[in-house]
Amino acid sequence: MGLFETLFSSSTGDTDPQAQQPSQHEIFPEDKYNVAYAVAARREEIRALEHLLEADQTSPTALEAEPFLQDVIEEMERDREYSLRLRTSGEELVDDIRELIEHWDNQVDEQIGTIWWPIGADTRFRLYLHYLELRADAEDDQFSFPESVGQVHTLVQRGLSAIEDDDDSKLAVVHKRDIPWEEPAGDS
Repeated sequence: MGLFETLFSSSTGDTDPQAQQPSQHEIFPEDKYNVAYAVAARREEIRALEHLLEADQTSPTALEAEPFLQDVIEEMERDREYSLRLRTSGEELVDDIRELIEHWDNQVDEQIGTIWWPIGADTRFRLYLHYLELRADAEDDQFSFPESVGQVHTLVQRGLSAIEDDDDSKLAVVHKRDIPWEEPAGDS
């Protein structure tokens, strides 16, 4: 028998791959772990997202945000044929984006790093950015996109492409303390 045949032979129980695998899978407690996508991010992209949020919050508008935002949600539900199952308050949506910025700012130590993109962030970003586009197009609204909006677009596209991978290769089990919008049970 040749060297490779000896190494890869399945005639003995010792070399059978099934015999070498553990009988149980590792289980992560759901109260402390969840899944999220690993996405590369630059510090300047996170800053650009922060500037976009500031521009939204500080620019005067003649529109009443809540009814306008509800119209945007209903329009997106009609166009995309899915329910946006999220908190629909404009204030809560802004708080969600703000929490993303805080978490991600802490996760990027240098100029570039890896952030944990939570499930559902794609829907919130689509909603928020669509809302801002409508504000920018409205004649009676003084909101305009800051120059750094291209960096926000790049970050969001990177996150969306991670989600759209068919093999979920960037999906990982992560401690909830590292995922925006998640809170682990207990003191861990």
